[in-house]
Amino acid sequence: MKSLSNIEKSKFCKNEYIGYKDGVWRILRSNSSYGNWRATNTTNPNLQLWAWTLEEMSKKLESCAYEE
Repeated sequence: MKSLSNIEKSKFCKNEYIGYKDGVWRILRSNSSYGNWRATNTTNPNLQLWAWTLEEMSKKLESCAYEE
């Protein structure tokens, strides 16, 4: 995997990645028509991001603005 500044492989769960931007995001593989990867914010599970690649997910995490 290419080194991404805000995404790293989870040390606790196989096939899961962790993203960092305004909190922690769980990134899991998906077979949805929205994309191959789904990120869910751990503090607000209603916030989700979808992307086709982890590189695209990294860019979406960088550009997202989370407000409580």
